[in-house]
Amino acid sequence: MLAEIAITPSIFDEAVHPDLELWKEQLRELGSWMFPKIGPSPVMISDLFGGSWKKIILDNVKSIKDQKARLYAKDIFTNLSKTLVCRPAIGQWPGEDSFSWGREAILSNNLEPIDRIIGCKLVHEVISKESSFFRCIDEVKDSGFWKNVESSWQQSMNIKDQIKALRKLCLHSQFLCLATPYIKGGGDDETDFAVSIIKSAFTRPPEYLPVEIEIHTALPDPPVNSERLISNITSAIKSNLMLNQKVRLVLRSSFLDRYLIAGNHAKMSDGSTHKKPMWGVAMTHIARKQDGKKRIPPTPWNLLNKDPLMQVFNWFCCSKPNNIKDVIDVINVIG
Repeated sequence: MLAEIAITPSIFDEAVHPDLELWKEQLRELGSWMFPKIGPSPVMISDLFGGSWKKIILDNVKSIKDQKARLYAKDIFTNLSKTLVCRPAIGQWPGEDSFSWGREAILSNNLEPIDRIIGCKLVHEVISKESSFFRCIDEVKDSGFWKNVESSWQQSMNIKDQIKALRKLCLHSQFLCLATPYIKGGGDDETDFAVSIIKSAFTRPPEYLPVEIEIHTALPDPPVNSERLISNITSAIKSNLMLNQKVRLVLRSSFLDRYLIAGNHAKMSDGSTHKKPMWGVAMTHIARKQDGKKRIPPTPWNLLNKDPLMQVFNWFCCSKPNNIKDVIDVINVIG
């Protein structure tokens, strides 16, 4: 599943890696696992201390003298820059001290879990005594290190497990769009899953940016008893919102697939903002409340590659509702 990884600056510090050939192999391995040439990247990278980490990393990369090592590091830096997620500052400013960056990552992990925190061997020998969670770059060549870091996986049919698998998107996104045709406002459909996504996205530390949430679902075509159905859906969502929380409910005539689309707001040159899709998950099946009591086999979930992500984003998130023929109604549900 999609994993968040924190990398201490020492990973890209040539001076702390005495075995140059081993280090180059580790950089190559790190890059190939995090950013495969075929398929979407299964990672997001922690931009620690309020987004200050990236500058320290860039300085280290530029300072690498070995040409091949610098090429590997530049490739990693280019790719990780596309999937950075800002982590608010917790401790004191670490400066160029990788030990302090390791401790900052651990403090941030205590606030909201990070899946992997990686440092060089020297830093690992110190920080691992303070936290067994801290990992060494020596481990990246072991396939076990990357267990459950994947773009396609089998997901259990349990709402709690599924929300946990999507927590990174719920935490780090500035906009979130859940599309599933089977939200009807009852206890035997996918309403409970939608409500759980909403709760997870709104439950974030105050240091994190707020999130906009859209829920897209389908009404029958023709929409028989649509008023009652809409009332059931809005009531189910509203009863789970805190004061002034808002969810945009988009009711459409018909669609079949299930997606979670997530991203940020990008600033334009004129000062306006627009939605920038970062991640998307195609979900073959979504758990219902009663599924947790049954022996239902896992369902395949897949991260979307760039082109499919843009197609799904353009369909659900990009156009204005009055320009989409299959949109029946748009309702702002406010707590």
